[in-house]
Amino acid sequence: MRFVSTSKSIRQKRLTLAVQLGLAMSLSHSVYAENSPTSIGNNTVDNIENNVIETSVENSLDTNKVGNDTTAAPSATLDTITVYSDGYRSTGTKTALDPEDAPMSYTRIDQELLQKRQADSVNAALRYEPGVSSESRGTVSIFDEYNIRGFKTYSNFYDGLRLPYDGAWNLMPQVDIYATEAVEVVKGSASSLYGYAAPGGMVNQIAKTPKSTQENEVQLRLGNQNLKEVAVDSTGPITDTLNYRLVALKRQKDGQMQTTEEERLLINPSLEWQATDDVSILANLFYQDDPEMVPSTPLPAVGTVYKASYGKLGSDAYAGDQWNHFSKEVLMPGITINWDINDKLTFKHITRYTDAEAQQRNMYNDEGFVEGSDKILNRVAYTTDERMKNWTTDNQLAYKFDTANTSHNLLFGVEYQETDSTATYYDAFADGTPNLDLSNPDFSQISTDILPLDTFSRYDDIEQSQLGLYVQDEMTWQDWTVVAGLRHDKFKSTLDRTDTSKGKTPSEKMINNDASETSGRLAAIYNFDNGLSPFLSYSQSFQPVVGSNFITNEPFEPTTADQLEAGIKYLSPDRATKGTFAVFDIAQKNVLVSDYVNYTNQTQTGEIESKGFEVSASRMLNDWVDLAASYSYTDAEITEEEVNPETVGNMPAQIAKHKATLWADYYATDKLTLNAGVRYEGGMQLDKQNSDELPSVTLVDVGGSYRINPMLTVGASINNLFDKTYVGACYDINNCWMGPEREMSVSLKASF
Repeated sequence: MRFVSTSKSIRQKRLTLAVQLGLAMSLSHSVYAENSPTSIGNNTVDNIENNVIETSVENSLDTNKVGNDTTAAPSATLDTITVYSDGYRSTGTKTALDPEDAPMSYTRIDQELLQKRQADSVNAALRYEPGVSSESRGTVSIFDEYNIRGFKTYSNFYDGLRLPYDGAWNLMPQVDIYATEAVEVVKGSASSLYGYAAPGGMVNQIAKTPKSTQENEVQLRLGNQNLKEVAVDSTGPITDTLNYRLVALKRQKDGQMQTTEEERLLINPSLEWQATDDVSILANLFYQDDPEMVPSTPLPAVGTVYKASYGKLGSDAYAGDQWNHFSKEVLMPGITINWDINDKLTFKHITRYTDAEAQQRNMYNDEGFVEGSDKILNRVAYTTDERMKNWTTDNQLAYKFDTANTSHNLLFGVEYQETDSTATYYDAFADGTPNLDLSNPDFSQISTDILPLDTFSRYDDIEQSQLGLYVQDEMTWQDWTVVAGLRHDKFKSTLDRTDTSKGKTPSEKMINNDASETSGRLAAIYNFDNGLSPFLSYSQSFQPVVGSNFITNEPFEPTTADQLEAGIKYLSPDRATKGTFAVFDIAQKNVLVSDYVNYTNQTQTGEIESKGFEVSASRMLNDWVDLAASYSYTDAEITEEEVNPETVGNMPAQIAKHKATLWADYYATDKLTLNAGVRYEGGMQLDKQNSDELPSVTLVDVGGSYRINPMLTVGASINNLFDKTYVGACYDINNCWMGPEREMSVSLKASF
């Protein structure tokens, strides 16, 4: 069996479609610009992006003149007032409720903050978010993976719709952070609005959308690991009623692990048509091609966490081979319609189609080292060929009305999605895969022609569908805001599996997972005149599970969770000081449990409880300095597990018990801004047996930007300034991943 790659013709067709759309929009704009009056351009009073109007009130100090020179003192943003338009929908409520007034833990990481932190991935954007362990596999680029409040999250949301994932393999579409206007994080259970969602929380990437004013950006970025990146972001009007946006990026770099590489091509054109005064239509085409990505190849704890006979491995350690490979291609066209039917009634429709595929050549550890050795690693080579097609739609009808002294914003919604995916898996077994000497690795041992990938194979054909009906009432009475929601989901899944072992008759089985779940949320917040706003919420979540119990052959039921959260928010009258404190208790049932001998043998006998608290605050100390700090404590515990009862009372792996961060912005002059951050994580367990605790780690990040002139800005960033070598996380003693090494980059951005 040979590795199957995507046909060049299909890949070429997808790329050509995205490029043609982008060029068509650019040419159309050029024609419009030639026949239009001179625009205000970047001097436009109001800057509208993603239906959010952000107005900054700036306070400039007096200038001091020396001779013919004029030296300006620093000018810092004293206040940012955000006004939401009728089309805006926040992640927390799917309404225009200001996040400051939402009765839940909610964070919006906007474009300005993303640029300050030079975030080039969703994981990087979440580094300073309390309660989130975002870099457990920091050397891996094939998916976004993090823990929120003690629970694993693989799949993000993109403009309110969940990015498809079949729950069984490695094909998970990603949206590059450069195509993202903001990242919104909702902590805790959110199934009452979104259906399938992890209990710890959800991350929603807000897409960049067209603007009515002309703005152009070209950015060049260079860095260590041979980083080379060019990015373009252009938006403006084509006609009086039609606006465009074109986002494109090309990135190449070496992977942190030896012999690995990363490469990405992104093309994201979009059009927004104001059909009438009441109807707007947004068409978005997202295309992302990743011909080279870094696979998730684990290392043993000996040599990473612990010293081996040869010492410890470096941050670039690798257990793979030059043969290893991972590629992914994603095409996602979508359409959004906003209709203001009247002053009280609005309708929103979103539909998105996804066509994605991924090919992988990778390895896993076969019970660690050769007997009697701490450096000769047993490995197993395997390949996967995955394909996925998905379409999803969400339809929202909102009605505003008053009863007595209470204002209501009633939301009705219908969401439906279908996913068809296939995965072909080939395993060479340990006898056919060369071992690796970690002390003196040879990364060119594998020959595809002689690798016995037909030793074992598995073919999965997975069909899934989910229908969700939901209702939510957002009630405002004097200083009270109450949000009550209920959603019912019907989930269907069919897994058609064929296993083939060399010399044996293939075995086939079909597993049907059908489930109906009702999820609710009740939350309230009270706004005092002094800026304090205490809140309380109860919410539920569920996650469908594909597969069956290997003992009983019974289909898995969805995992369910309940969360109780209480907290208090603070916003000073001058809006210079913000703060949030929240305590939570989450209980998850029907957790999958893997057999020690064979991880593919699973039962559903586990329960996990996670409780803790999070505190975050920000303060504008003066015109020169802004500070933001956070601390979170997460105490997760296995409360039930029949297969491995000795783990009851233990903490699951890959969860940071303690996380603390500090971030500072220093506005040295009107042109120069400096940034620095410190982040600490500790209390992470080596495995669920809690055999040991991983060393804590403290990392320092620095950066800054200098505006050369109104058009040119140069930026720089260094993450992990002191280049600490550390283990990001371990699943168990045979599966660990190094944390990201020092990453340095400089950028030059032209805005016109």
